[in-house]
Amino acid sequence: MHLLIITELLAALRNTPYGKAPGPDEVYSEALRHISSKGLRFLLRCVNHSWTTGTIPAEWRRATIVPLLKPGKSPELLESYRPISLTSIVSKVAEKMVLKRLLWVWTPHPHQYAYRSMRTTTMQLAHLIHEVEHNRNHYFQVNLPKKGGIGNQLHYRPHRTLLVLVDFSKAFDSIDHRVLSRLLANIPGVNCRRWLRNFLCGRHAKTRVGNRNSDRRPMLRGVPQGSVLGPYLFSLYVHPLLNLLNSFADVTADMYADDLSIIVKGQSREDAIPTANMVLKKLHAWSQENGLAINPSKCEAAWFTLSTHTESDYDREGKWPLVVAGCEIPVMTMGASRTTKLLGMGLDPRLTLNVAATKQCAATSQRISQLRCIAHKEAGPSPHDLRTFVIGYGASKLRYGSELIWAVATDSAKNEMQKTYATLARIVSGVPSTVDPESALLEANMPPLHVLCLRARLSIFENTRACQMDWMRRPPPEPPPRAGFRISPLSRDELYAFVDAYTKDYGITQSSPREERFFRSSIPPWFAASAHRVTIGVELPIDHSITDEEELTREKRRVSEEALALHSHRSWILATDGGVDVPKSAGVGILLSSLNSSEIIEKASINCGARPCSYRTESRALLLALERLIIPRIQHRHKTLLVVTDSQSLLAALNKGPLSQTDWTEDQIWQRLLTLTCAGWSVHLQFCYGHCGIHANELADQYATQTIETGQYTEQGIAPLWHTDLLTCFTTQLTNKWRSTIRQDTHRYLLCGTRPSDLSGKDLITQEVLHRQELVHLARARCGESELWGRLYWAVRDCTNQCRFCNISPEQSAYMRSNNDPTAPGTDTVPPLAREEDVSPVRRRTITRRRKEKCPYCDSTLTGFSNLVSHCRSFHPEHPPPLPELKCDFCDMVFPTRRSTAQHRSRCAHNPDATRHRNSSARRRSLLPQDQPASTSTPIGPQETLHHLLLECPGTLAVRQQLGIEQDLRTEKFSQWQLLHSRKLLSLLDHLFGTQMAMYS
Repeated sequence: MHLLIITELLAALRNTPYGKAPGPDEVYSEALRHISSKGLRFLLRCVNHSWTTGTIPAEWRRATIVPLLKPGKSPELLESYRPISLTSIVSKVAEKMVLKRLLWVWTPHPHQYAYRSMRTTTMQLAHLIHEVEHNRNHYFQVNLPKKGGIGNQLHYRPHRTLLVLVDFSKAFDSIDHRVLSRLLANIPGVNCRRWLRNFLCGRHAKTRVGNRNSDRRPMLRGVPQGSVLGPYLFSLYVHPLLNLLNSFADVTADMYADDLSIIVKGQSREDAIPTANMVLKKLHAWSQENGLAINPSKCEAAWFTLSTHTESDYDREGKWPLVVAGCEIPVMTMGASRTTKLLGMGLDPRLTLNVAATKQCAATSQRISQLRCIAHKEAGPSPHDLRTFVIGYGASKLRYGSELIWAVATDSAKNEMQKTYATLARIVSGVPSTVDPESALLEANMPPLHVLCLRARLSIFENTRACQMDWMRRPPPEPPPRAGFRISPLSRDELYAFVDAYTKDYGITQSSPREERFFRSSIPPWFAASAHRVTIGVELPIDHSITDEEELTREKRRVSEEALALHSHRSWILATDGGVDVPKSAGVGILLSSLNSSEIIEKASINCGARPCSYRTESRALLLALERLIIPRIQHRHKTLLVVTDSQSLLAALNKGPLSQTDWTEDQIWQRLLTLTCAGWSVHLQFCYGHCGIHANELADQYATQTIETGQYTEQGIAPLWHTDLLTCFTTQLTNKWRSTIRQDTHRYLLCGTRPSDLSGKDLITQEVLHRQELVHLARARCGESELWGRLYWAVRDCTNQCRFCNISPEQSAYMRSNNDPTAPGTDTVPPLAREEDVSPVRRRTITRRRKEKCPYCDSTLTGFSNLVSHCRSFHPEHPPPLPELKCDFCDMVFPTRRSTAQHRSRCAHNPDATRHRNSSARRRSLLPQDQPASTSTPIGPQETLHHLLLECPGTLAVRQQLGIEQDLRTEKFSQWQLLHSRKLLSLLDHLFGTQMAMYS
């Protein structure tokens, strides 16, 4: 096999993450990422020597084991610790290079969902749900006696599903090296087989606790923990096991790493459990032959059925036990106290995933309590940083498996998840819990939960479609001849019909051709040896202090021309560009003889669809230009090429190298580039700023614009749909529909509509950084939830919802006159003593007006009916207790309860001492004038909202003019949107309400 090359080494180093603990050699990944070119060549020689001779350095085969205590476990028990193996970083780099070669000649089992591209835990759970629902939709006939007792009647019953979860004890540490060596014999390539065998032999490990180290011990069994190749070697080891288990009829076996799940289809437990016992017997025999041990105490089983009333074999006494390795496995059935857990998700017998949704909401609530500690309304990170942390730490816990939960769970479980998600959104902006969920999501700039769930559901179906899994290709079962048949909630036909309703306007349907998904590189690792002949210029630094638009354009043109002038000697100039004008798009390429030539040698263009992103049109344009304009000239005697593009993101993706690509189009571009370099070509890809006067780029841009307008393309048909574009189009349509259904009577909608808030944390007028406390008050102001005004103020102060500036109460007018306010209505004066005297605590206390009750058996008078009852029971036990008076003393109205009677009596219009609704102003320590009547709760004007105060209220017009807000809005010096994210709004509120807002003025 070929030698390892520098391109493979660079790709391995690029995929080595920072911040990892070093192995016994104390070499950090950061040191390797910054190694010089000379050091890289030396490291490559060392790895190639090991690759060709099969000799593994001793340091690469040593490990340091650090035990970490598991959460919630007792530190006194040995099994409470999780061993973490630290191996050499240099060894991991070499393993990554060998792994590329291994995966080129060997593919893991299709039923192994771990360590594979586009396969996740949720995909395995989706497979389980699909199998259960498919079995439920597959009916069998049964003859049962009629209810009348004469004759039999034909019934249709759904098939049931038995799930068995098998746990292996220390699976990775129990691998037999001899068995694994026999399996490695089937791997092509002498160097690869020999290197992997020697990698397993002669390994040693020591344990480190604190500063103490144990003696080094040999590792005679198992795959190396903490290594790169270990999980793949284990996958190779259990490959025959998955072949064995999936060979039985009505049995499907899946694995995620070492977690084995067996799905058995049956008409009843009498049918399914014997089949499962036969499979488990074969599994136990295979495990003994290959050195793996099953742990029966951790094995579980679940019986999925819709109802127990249709089961003729309801097993109450263990008639059909499930046995493995001589031990019985408990089977979770309908009504069981505990549920089975697969890959972190609880499974109930009906498989509605309601239990999983409830547990995830509870787990997220714990994280919400932690997030609130760092998101105080007076101090904390910026909204953007906090949003990132909330999504990564809180929402990720809630959204695990949400694409499956949203498909099968009940509405109550979904509503609980949406409430928890809205709480996370409120943490970002700091708004109180009284803010409606839609406003909270818009303030946090977070998409609604149902959009994320449906997007993830479509993504997992597209992934299974690309993986060409058998369970996705089979058609749905035929319905029985009866009513009530239901298709599986995970049916792909139902999902794509739902998606087509949103994307058909853009010509996207379930039959639209999809772009191939990326599973592994189409470039053999050894084929990338000539990648050094491809150079890429990505960065063009400019002076960012320039603010003038024309001067900035000249600066961009200058640096672009200087970069292109270095490669003006090249024989061929290829300029590419992509354009999007929904619903039209184009990716184009033109071939020139020189940078300043206006004569186009040849053109190429392709229709990129109705909703592509600009990045996709640029990448499609480059791929098309290489295929149609350059590859046909591969044998030309002039073999120097300059590619000019204004897509910096595309060149940044290509700059990762041919073996580090994660997308099919970029991989195909590199394949064309390597085809050219193998033929002796030298290629340079150069970024230039767009729309700044670069001749080649302007020609390509003009051709793209012309192509979009005329619709004339050199290529027939439409480019295949990119997976990301499909998800983006679907998400955009769902979000737009959600925004069109948002309540329009909220405070935030009146001010901002459906536009999400700005999370930059800056004053949009002055571009100054706002403090956390200022940001929280602005968010609450936009939502109408403030302690000084609005709905929250009305609730706390128990006052009316009238605007205090449009509907001045008598108390307010008197208070304004007491401060010599010339705008105060009325001319009556207020006694100075009444204004200046402080109210004592006794006088400030609310007067209690309890009804005086007279004892019917003596002359005593008591306060309150409860005291009357106690008096009668104590002093007149021979008499029955009195009955409550349910009739009003003033209007003779009768009420059902004593409480409702008392509430009416205290506010009865005929009661001279009735309690009136308190005024709409804030509580004050000064006495209110006694000569004015109390205000009532009768609404006489507009509500006190920020929209009214800012745009409509004539009482605040003078303050708005004083602060210059009215004039600046009229002259469009700043917009209303900028005002809502600025200190000017805080200053306005300070002038209107004062007190707590004064610190922000």
